[in-house]
Formats: sequence, C-alpha cells, structure tokens
Amino acid sequence: MHAQPIFDIPQNIASVGLSQELEYFIDVSGRWRPESGEPVPGGWQKLRDRAGKSNFGFLNHPVWFRVTLRSPVPLERLWIIDTPQLDWVEWVQTRADRPPQQTIAGLGTLREGRAVRDRVPSLLMVLEANQPVTVHLRVRGAGLMQVPVDLWKPDAWHERERLTLALLGSYFGLLAGLLAYNGFLALRLRDLAYGLYVGFGVGLGVFQLGSTGLGPSFVWTDLSLNTHVFMSTMTDVYGAFALLFTDSFLHLGRRNPRLSWVLRGTAFVWGLLLLAQIWVPTPTIMNGPTLPLALWTVLLIMIAGVRGVLQKTPAATYFLLGWSGLVAAVIPRVLLRMGLLPPHPVLYNSLLIASAFEMLVLSLALADRITSERRARTEADLQRAREQVAREEAQRTLQEKTRFMAAITHDLQQPIYALSLATESVVRRRTEVMSAETLNQIQSAVFAADELLSSLAMNVRLERDDLQPDTEVFSVQDMLERIDTLFTTRAQERGLRWRVLPSLSQVRSNPLLLERMVGNLVSNAMRYTSAGGVLLSCRSRPGHLLVQVWDTGPGIPAHEQATIFEAHHRGSAARPHDQGLGLGLSIVSRCARLLGIRVGLRSVPGRGSCFELWVPLATAEAATGL
Repeated sequence: MHAQPIFDIPQNIASVGLSQELEYFIDVSGRWRPESGEPVPGGWQKLRDRAGKSNFGFLNHPVWFRVTLRSPVPLERLWIIDTPQLDWVEWVQTRADRPPQQTIAGLGTLREGRAVRDRVPSLLMVLEANQPVTVHLRVRGAGLMQVPVDLWKPDAWHERERLTLALLGSYFGLLAGLLAYNGFLALRLRDLAYGLYVGFGVGLGVFQLGSTGLGPSFVWTDLSLNTHVFMSTMTDVYGAFALLFTDSFLHLGRRNPRLSWVLRGTAFVWGLLLLAQIWVPTPTIMNGPTLPLALWTVLLIMIAGVRGVLQKTPAATYFLLGWSGLVAAVIPRVLLRMGLLPPHPVLYNSLLIASAFEMLVLSLALADRITSERRARTEADLQRAREQVAREEAQRTLQEKTRFMAAITHDLQQPIYALSLATESVVRRRTEVMSAETLNQIQSAVFAADELLSSLAMNVRLERDDLQPDTEVFSVQDMLERIDTLFTTRAQERGLRWRVLPSLSQVRSNPLLLERMVGNLVSNAMRYTSAGGVLLSCRSRPGHLLVQVWDTGPGIPAHEQATIFEAHHRGSAARPHDQGLGLGLSIVSRCARLLGIRVGLRSVPGRGSCFELWVPLATAEAATGL
C-alpha cells in the first residue's frame, strides 16, 4: 500500500466530481461480505489516516476497500490495480434498486481460466449521471500487499498498455539476447564469471516476469498462484549469484581474500534462505531476513566495486557503473512510495530500466575484462618469449665463450710447445752456433702467440662500449711496409707468392686500428691459401682509398658470406689443425663500424677471394680525386 492515499485520481477525473475518500479494513476472519449486513469488525478507516505509516506488507488476510462514486455525466472508466501479484481481487458494485454486481480477477482466476489473461487486474465501470455507485474491493494475496488503484479512460489505458508491453518486450528480448550470448561464451571460454552472470541474469529475468505479470499471464498460468514463491526464490538466486559473480569478476580471492570470504559467506546465507522456503512460509522469509540481507548484499557489492576501481582491476569501472545505476534507481521508487514524487511511468519502471542497463553494462564489462586479460596474457607471453630468447642468447654466448676459451687454450699451447722445443734444442747445443731452422721455429712460434694474444686483446677492447678511437691524416705507405715485413717470412714458409703494391695516398682514420684490420685480412688470406699467392693493393677512388687483399684460396660459398664476419665463425674451409680464434674478420667488421669504413667481399669458390676496405681519403686528396 502507498503511504499516501492509495486511490490516485487523475486530474481529468477529479474535475468531473469523482474525488471520493477511500476507506479500508482488514478482515482477519476472512468471512465478511458486503451483502451480509453484518457490521464490519473494527469498523472502516480512512485510508488517508495511514499517511506516514508503513505498508500493509505481507498479509494472509483479505483487505476490503470501499468508495462511493458519483458522476454528473455518464462515464465509462477502467478501474486498474497495477499490481500483477495479487492472488484474488473481487469487486462488488452496489447501485440503488439493483442486485450487487460481482467481478473477480487476480492470479487465482488465471489458474482456473476464469479471466482474460490481462497483465494486471482491471474492471470496466459504467457510471450513470448522478447515480451513486458503491464499490467494495476485496484484495487477498500471499505476497506483498501493494494496491495502487487508478481510473483510466479505456482508450488511454489500452494505449499505455501497448507501450508498456513494447517496453517489456524490448527488455526481455535484450535480457534473453545477453543471457544467450554470455551463456555461449561461458561454454566456449569456460570462464566462471560468465556462468555466474547467466545465473543471476536468469534469476532477474524470472523475477521480472513475475513482477510485471507476464509470467503468470503467459508463461506459468497453471502455477499462477505460486508467483510469489517464484519471485522469492529468484530473489535468493539473484542475491547468491550476484555475490559470487562479484567475487569472480573482480578476482577478490587473489586481491582481497577477506572481502572474498565475506561475499561467499553472504552468498551461502542466500542459499540457506532458498532451502528454508521448503519448510518456512514465503511471507515469513520475506518479512524477516530478506530485506536486511538484500541491503547488506548491495553494500558489499558496492564496496567491492569501489575497491576494484581503486586497485585498477580490469573492467571494474564498468562493474561499478552497472551496479550504481541499479542502486540509484531505488531512490525514485522510495520517493514515489513516500508520495514525494508525482506518479510517472518512468519512475514506476525505474528498476526495470536500471536492471536492463545493469545487465548490458555488466556484459560489456565481461567483454572488456576478457580483452584486458587476453592483452595481459599476450604481453606476458611476449615477455616470456623475450626472456626465453635472452636465456637462449645467454646460453649461446656462454657456449661460445666456452669454445672460445678452449680454442685459446689449444692454439696457445701449440706455439708455446714449439717455442719450448726450440729452447730445449738451444740448451742442448749451447756450444754450437744456433741453426737457421731453430731461429725460424722460434720466430714462427713467437709470431703465432703474438697474433693470438693481439687478437684477444683487440677483441676485449672492441667489446668496451666506451671505445672512441681518434682519427688522423697519415700516409698508408708506412703501414704497407710494416705489413710487408711482417708477412714476408710467413709467406716464404708456406711457399706462397706475396706482393704488396705501394701507395702514396693519405687517409683519415685511426692508424693502429686500420693496420690491424689490413693485417687480419692478410693473415686470414695466408691461413687458408695453400697454393698460389696473396696480393695487397691500394687504389684511389673518389673520396676513398680502396684497400684490397686478394688470395687464391678455396673461396667462400655464397651461403657463408653473410655470416663470415661473425665472432668465432670459421668457414667450411677451416682445418682442424689451423690456428686462430675465429676473431679476425669479426675484428675487421667491428673496427670498420667504429671508423666508418665500408667492408666488401667478392669470392668465387675454388678460385679465391677479395676483401675490400673503403677508407676515407684525406680532405685535400679527396677533393682533387687523386
């Protein structure tokens, strides 16, 4: 019942003289009838005397209403009670010199097939001019005793009902689509949150079918008197699943374990209420723990939503927005019940609209959460992949370092062993003049050890990130002469032709690094050339000096030319007994990057190779093109 007088008279009706006072009494015995002539137990009370008092609540006793209507002109109106959950509604119209006229509506008549399947109880009243009609209205229901009474023009009511049915059709169509879509995702993704969303969505849908009257009128007509049981059951289902959904959606078990336990415990209480309805009457449960438990549930969900937003949980903002809209919709309904707001269809259906908004926003929140979690998983997978690549690279580097140290040990042992043999020979023949063979052996061993140690030292220097070599202008002839002297003896030992073409060109570079680069190319050429010879030449090109090292070695296959400059790489032409760390060409490549020198390679397998260095010429010479 409304706290204000429940007989709401539209202004156009009041203007023709129908604003009469509505009276009521509660028939505890359930036996009083208006035609019996017996006095009313406790007497009639003005409905306006209940202003500011509580609703009738859940009653099992009939409530009688009485009003006398008089119209100065003939009038036809629909008496509407916009509460679909009333079990029995009886009108008794009494006119002078006529027998009482009885009309019955409500859920009971739907079950027995005694009434048209209207969504709400209604009565067509025909008033004659200046002929008073006394109407006794008897209402009984096992659910909430809420009896909003209104008189409507038939055409106006039918138009409003068409709009209401269109709104309800849109609402349940949207709800069914959301439940089907998220149910499919629950099966496809096996995500618990989707299943819980479907759970409380089904509870909400069945509850709204009952509260709007579509359920008993069109879905469960044979069980229409159980509508209040269905609604109470679905309230428990909705409360339990809403709490479990909140816990799963916001990952409270991981982020807020204590709050998670509170939500799960409250959901368990809702489950107990659901089981209690097997033995305890529904009005007892609804009048007892349901309302405070519902308020506590709403408070928990809002707290969890705020915590989720503060902790930046994925889609928590959508979650809080959806539930906040539903909570905000309760406010106009309360104000409407208190008489502080004028009746309006939007206000009366605010919970229906807000629940549709809630379901839509929560569905979007689920989609956004899945997207965010997939993005996070993708980023985590990429990070793991990067870490795996880094581990593999570190492992490969470690293996290369291991091989590198083994190569150093092996290659240093050979010249040192040769040097020790030559030294032992000198000791045995200390009275004799040292032979040329012994001197060559010592010189070769010292040269090999020096080359290995120099390559190792240069590699360490190049691995330093802060190495910034200075450049200067110098003549390459001095460098060519030193290289010629250095490799002449080695070429003779291997029976190779060795030739260096002189050059008067001046270049701008670092003399030590450039000499090291050319020396590495020559050493590499001699190491792999078993017959023929090695040529070192310099040719002037516009802006550059082209330094070339030619050899008649085995050549480099095309598929190896891309990796020949990598550290520790030794081509397929390498022999097991060849000395070297595989650093020569790597040092050339890294020095070239530091000095801005372009490195080139031309090779024909079986005929030989040519390595090229494009060294910047000094400014004056580059300008003249000499």
